Amino acid sequence: MRAINYGWIFSLFLLPFSGVAQNVMTSSPYSMFGVGEIMTGLHGANAGMGGVAIGMRGKMLINTDNPAGLTGLDTCRLFAEASAFAKWESYRSKGGENQAFTGNFSRFALAGRVMPCWYMAAGLAPYSSVGYYFQSTQELEGAPGSYYTSTFSGDGGLSKAYLSNAFQLLPSLSVGVNLGYIFGNMTQTEAQSTMSVSQKLSGQSFSADFGMQYSRRLRRELNLTLGVVYGLPQTIRMEKTKTITESSSEYSYNMKRVSQTLPQYVGGGVSVEYKKMTYALDYLFRQYGSLTSADSRVTFHDSHELRAGICYFPDGYSSSGIWKRMDYKVGVGLSSPFYMQIRGQSGLSWRVSAGLGFPLMNGRLHTSFFYDRVDLDGRMLKRGITGFSVTYTLSELFYKVKL
Repeated sequence: MRAINYGWIFSLFLLPFSGVAQNVMTSSPYSMFGVGEIMTGLHGANAGMGGVAIGMRGKMLINTDNPAGLTGLDTCRLFAEASAFAKWESYRSKGGENQAFTGNFSRFALAGRVMPCWYMAAGLAPYSSVGYYFQSTQELEGAPGSYYTSTFSGDGGLSKAYLSNAFQLLPSLSVGVNLGYIFGNMTQTEAQSTMSVSQKLSGQSFSADFGMQYSRRLRRELNLTLGVVYGLPQTIRMEKTKTITESSSEYSYNMKRVSQTLPQYVGGGVSVEYKKMTYALDYLFRQYGSLTSADSRVTFHDSHELRAGICYFPDGYSSSGIWKRMDYKVGVGLSSPFYMQIRGQSGLSWRVSAGLGFPLMNGRLHTSFFYDRVDLDGRMLKRGITGFSVTYTLSELFYKVKL
């Protein structure tokens, strides 16, 4: 199966890059709170459409955001998909400024039909990321005019391995479920002069989320799809180890276990395919208020997110020119308020994106360019991210052994 061979070659190519970059998926100083920065919008064929997914389905679309969409896959093919991203981040907070370049592997997945009306997918993707490095200078207590510098750094994050199942109950109705295993390590270090204190958190948890889609062709060139998703809240328990290094001595001991409640979410989406155009709209509510922070200045609040995207696909024949076999995508996203508030300051997050998809070998290569902006009130944080992602979806005819 040539496509799967290509998929493994592509994934092996990404592994060294992933190993080098595993701690630089983000450079946000605010990833030190909670479980880190939640990773979204960095993979998939619809990244250029603002990440719309709840009401989306297609013959080559591995949609695990709404697992019910897997029933739209080509029934005679097996699919392999790999994604990677790179981004330039700029942060400004109360006069301070920081810039960094980050990048990494963002997903690997396999999908296809197992039996009539039953489809499956399996994959691995990042769930959250921790990555920061900054210094703070403060006056030494009891010694006016004397100062000391503290260095704060952190790395690591959580990953998610998942198995998706989708069932086509009726010609127009599908349901699906994602069963996931979330795991990972996070390290946070504070250093002063010859002394440093490092904390390592190791956690694991199981997760489950569900999806449903209703898709119906209203006219010859008009198709409507409605979708809903729901993700269960999950508690992840973390073992905490503290290491104190002073001069040439090092002491390590286990601390009391801590836990975080990963947010539940619910959302709905719709897509309309008319002639050569696809229009899609998603709404997603995430209950980030369940997260807690060891810093009393930081609180988490629920997030409301709206995404919209458009795709134009000429759908030319294989003998047509490359421009007629490409698809053209644009999208926007808006989230208000931003899920993390610093000292009671709320804010706004928005994203614009554009992408291209074109045939390559036995599949399609999807590219997405995006600009992400976050503004917290009171000059607490202004973040701008410019980046791109690439997703390679490979397919191979598999009809000879289909049940």
